[in-house]
Amino acid sequence: MPTQRVTVIYPNKDGSKFDFDYYTQKHVPWVARLVGKSIEVRRGISSAAGSPAPYVCIATIAANIAEFQAVFARHGAEILADVPNYTNIEPTVQFDEILAECESLKMETARP
Repeated sequence: MPTQRVTVIYPNKDGSKFDFDYYTQKHVPWVARLVGKSIEVRRGISSAAGSPAPYVCIATIAANIAEFQAVFARHGAEILADVPNYTNIEPTVQFDEILAECESLKMETARP
């Protein structure tokens, strides 16, 4: 089975608020315990052109779709009820398949 991830995206909109302290210290650890998987959290800084980032926050849950759906079926109402404690943005959940991962390789010069 291909490697899957669950991505939660919070679009950057006028008047949006996001409490990263609450999110990273309370919400994310709680959801990570429920899912039993790690969660990576990224804060948007800016677009490549220098304008505001299109997303305030992107979180990636290292779970496959079936694992996430099972947890969400049991705890989804609780998880969604916590959202207003850290943001006024409606999150978008996207299921992803990892197609490739590339690592930078350090080139070493052979010495005679």
